[in-house]
Amino acid sequence: MDGNEIEPEEEELVTESETTLTEVDYGLLMLFIGQFILIGSFDDTGVPQAFFNFTMGSCADQMTSGACVYWFVMIVTILSNIASNVPVCQMLAATFPYASPYDWLQVSFSATIAGNLTMLGSAANMIVAFQAAKVGDRTFTSERHAPFGIPSTIACLYAGTFLLSMFHFSPECSVRLGECDQE
Repeated sequence: MDGNEIEPEEEELVTESETTLTEVDYGLLMLFIGQFILIGSFDDTGVPQAFFNFTMGSCADQMTSGACVYWFVMIVTILSNIASNVPVCQMLAATFPYASPYDWLQVSFSATIAGNLTMLGSAANMIVAFQAAKVGDRTFTSERHAPFGIPSTIACLYAGTFLLSMFHFSPECSVRLGECDQE
C-alpha cells in the first residue's frame, strides 16, 4: 500500500452464543429462579404437605385410586391456577417423595392441562401475553382466554383422568417404599 488507500474496517464477528444471550428474557429467568427458591423454602416449612393432607382428607393415602383421583386432580388444578403449574409440581415432589410412577403420571397430566384453565395457570400463557403486548397486541387477556380455556380444560381433565385411570402402563407401586415385587 502506498498510503493513499483506505483499509476496510474489519467486520465484527458475532457468534451464535452472543446472539442467543441477547435474546434471553432475563426478567423471566429471574421470575423462575425466584419461584423455585420461594417454593423450595416453602416446602421446608411443611405447610404444603399439611395443606394437601387436609384437603385430600380420607383420600390422602389413596390419591389416585377410584373416585379420589378426581378430587386429587381438582386440587392440583386449583393449586396450579393459584401458584402456576410448575411450582405446584415442585411442591408435590416434596409432599409425595414415595409416589408411584402412576401417581406422577396423574400429577403431570393434571398440572399440565390445568395450566390452560386461566392465564395464571401456566407460565407459557403469561409469556405469550407479554410477547403479544410487546408487539402492540393487547387482546390476549384473561377475559378473552376464559371462554375457551375454562370449558376445554375441564373437558380435557375429566376425559384424560378417566382414560389414564382406565388405561395406563405405569407401575402403581413405589420402588422406594419396597412395594414393588423385585424380580
